[in-house]
This record gives sequence, structure tokens and C-alpha cells, in this order.
Amino acid sequence: MKKILMTGKNSYIANNFGDFINQHPSLYLLELMSVRNNSWETQSFESYDTLIHAAALVHESTKNATLEQYDRVNYQLSIELAKKAKKDGVKHFIFLSTMSVYGLNTGHITFENSLNPKSLYGHSKAKAEEALLALESTEFTVTIIRPPMVYGPNCKGNFESLYKIANISPIFPKVKNNRSAIFIDNFSEFLKIVIDEKLEGILYPQNKEYLNTSEAVSLIAQYSSKNIYISKLAGLGVNLFLFSPVIQKAFGSLTYDPSLPGGPSNLEYNKVSFEESIKKSVQMSNSNLSNKKSLLLQRPLDIMLSATGLVVASPLLIGATAIGYLDTGSPLFIQERVGKDQKSFKLIKFRTMKLSTESVASHLVDNTSITKLGKVLRKTKLDELPQLINVLKGEMSLVGPRPNLFNQKDLIEARDEMGVYDVLPGITGLAQLSGIDMSTPERLAKKDKEMIDTLNLKNYFSYIVSTALGKGSGDAVKLK
Repeated sequence: MKKILMTGKNSYIANNFGDFINQHPSLYLLELMSVRNNSWETQSFESYDTLIHAAALVHESTKNATLEQYDRVNYQLSIELAKKAKKDGVKHFIFLSTMSVYGLNTGHITFENSLNPKSLYGHSKAKAEEALLALESTEFTVTIIRPPMVYGPNCKGNFESLYKIANISPIFPKVKNNRSAIFIDNFSEFLKIVIDEKLEGILYPQNKEYLNTSEAVSLIAQYSSKNIYISKLAGLGVNLFLFSPVIQKAFGSLTYDPSLPGGPSNLEYNKVSFEESIKKSVQMSNSNLSNKKSLLLQRPLDIMLSATGLVVASPLLIGATAIGYLDTGSPLFIQERVGKDQKSFKLIKFRTMKLSTESVASHLVDNTSITKLGKVLRKTKLDELPQLINVLKGEMSLVGPRPNLFNQKDLIEARDEMGVYDVLPGITGLAQLSGIDMSTPERLAKKDKEMIDTLNLKNYFSYIVSTALGKGSGDAVKLK
């Protein structure tokens, strides 16, 4: 069995390669690692055969990054990882570089082309390549991969832009261009071959067929059941402006020669044809778009249901408040929590613990801190009812990831990487119904992400009804 360590945890390529390689559990064991902090420095790499370095500061997502930031992440971090891997006995180091090292918007890249990066991103990657190749030895194989555009279902970047255009515009220019690109499934198969055969040097993977921008948009529209007219006249207009770098990036030709090392003329990794790859990408993207459209109703439903809930449950609210005064003298528990976009808000609950209880996550508090009334409120989940006020105020949703405290740094980091803070926190959700609490940050963040990605109206009501029927668990506490 080959043991593989891959950086770029939660990145598009890493997650898709993980799903791909996990289809062969008897042959490969893949672990994804985050390098956002320095915790990796104390981790031993001794048991791994291969390290794939996919983490990077990318120009598309970080437009305002400085030269120092690119240098630190794409160059210095890459060298530090490689040196540690070599020292710990890792035999194979794979570095994901970029086509940007050539600094071209148009052209046909062969052995004759020299590196001439124009962007900070391309410059930092080229600098890392040179230093990494210098570390190579008979016991330490270095592979540099310069992929063109990688695309697939829900991939951000150029393909996402084409998808949006195909679904909105009634017309698109007909342009005769070619672009090297590679479908994510084909790229995953390519990585598997590189690992199996321990390929070294600089490699240039791509689909067998070049991508034509007009053809791609036409296919996307076709599989999205949209009508779009591919116009020759509009294409002539585009050709007049092909001198512009912006137009070149969209409609210019930029290709790798297929005979370059790692190209489709040398290796068999293209399992999915271009047309089939577009079909698969569109079907998944359409499914997610449908979910997003249906969730436009989430906020109106939150308002209607929470307002109704407060009216219907008003006798319980009044009763619990009165008994709470007798129990602790302070029936409501108000605590600062992390909300959408990591903005703070004050969460309202019925108090279930003694006034002297430390303000920490519930799983860090033992059950002797819970009052007699608190045990009843927790068991019946009535302690959560006042959060309907937070929902009405727009600070929470009925369904979403449970809001954490600002001192839960591990959970904040895990959720931030997963994009959990892009949505409103909720009273209930998939993690609660699955019995996953904040004591396992990474597991919780992954379940939160799963819920966000699959949330539709059916699941929205399912989570609410399941919670109302008593399924799932509330915030855990330590037993004593």
C-alpha cells in the first residue's frame, strides 16, 4: 500500500483526488494536510511514500496579495516542505506548478519555450520549481507538474465563468481558438500514474482534445437546456480586439504540445472525453444551482416559522422564564458567538447552568454545572427556543451550522477552510442530528460543509421536523 500525504486540504484538486484515490482503499492511503499554520512542522513524514504539494496562493482568489506573500507561500513554504520530506525519508515529492510560468496569454508551448513569468503567482511558482529540482537525488525524486486549466463540477475560475455565460446570454461569439485544459477526473488519473510509476522531471498533462471556447459554451448551454446562438458576426468583432490581454485570455489560443512529457501522446490517463466531461460538470453544477435557487425561500421561511413558533410557544416561554427566575435568578443566557462572515452576535438561550459556570464550549463543562431546570430544558430542547428571536433579527437561520465561541480557535480554522462562515448559523442542522458536537472540530466542519452543499427545501424541513420530534442531540457536556 502506498501512503500519500497531500497539502491543500479542502482545495478543489485535493478533495477530488481524495474521492478518486479512495476508490482503491487496499492500494492507497491518502491523508490531506493543511499548511495554513505551522503545525505541520512538528508532524513526522516518515511513514509516507509520496508528498503532493497542492497548496498555493493563487492569483484568481487573492488579487491584492503582495510579492512577499506570494514568495512566502508559493516559494519558501514549498522548499521547507520538500526539505522536511527529504529529511524524513519521503521518496517522492510532487509539486503542482502552473502554466503561468511561461507568462503567455497566447501561443503553442513546446520544448523551445523558456520561462518568462509575468504575474507574481507565476514568478513565485517558477522560483520554487528551480529550487525544488536542485533538491533532487537518487533517494528523493522530484516531479514538477504544470497543469493547464483544471475544470470540473463546481470548479471556480474560467469554467465557472463560461457556465454562467451559457446560462444567461442568448448569444456568444464563434471563435476558432484552442486552449489546453484538463478535466478533474483525468487529472486525478494522471496523478495516480505519476505516483505509481514514480515519474520525475517536468510534466504537462492535458485532455486529448483542446478546448474551444465557443464549443464549450454551446455544450454547456445544451446540457443546461438553454438556447444560445453562436454568432460568426460577433466572432469577427472579437477578432478585432484579440490584441487585448483580457480578450486573449478568453478567446486566444494557448496550448501545450501533446508530445511534451506527461502529455496525452505519452500517457493514457484521459478516461473521460471532452464532451462527456462537459456533460458531467454541467449536471452537477445545475443540481447545485437548483438547490441555491430553492433556498432563496430560506429567509422568508425562517421569518414565518420563527414568528409562528414564538406565538405558539409563548406559554412555554413565559413559564420557563418564571421558573428560571426561581431557579437561578437569571433565566436567560446571552453569549457572544461567531456568526456569518465571522461577525459577532449575541445568542439568546434559556440558562441551563449555574451562574458561576465558566464561559466555554459545552463539551468542556461537566454535568454537575447543569441545574435541575436546565436538565429538563436540555432534554426537551426548550432551552433553544429564545434563539427564534435571533432568527427573526437575521442573525441566525432555523437550519445551519451551530454558532461557536470566539475562543474555539481550532474549530474556527477548520470551519473557515470549509467556507462554513459563508452562511448564517442555525438552531439545528445535520451535525446535531448526526450526534457530532464541537469536541471534534474537523469532523464537525466537514459535516457542516456537507449540509451546506446539499441543503435544499426538502432537507431544510427534514432537519426541522426531525429536531422537533426529538431526534439528534443538543450541546454535549462532560460526564462526571
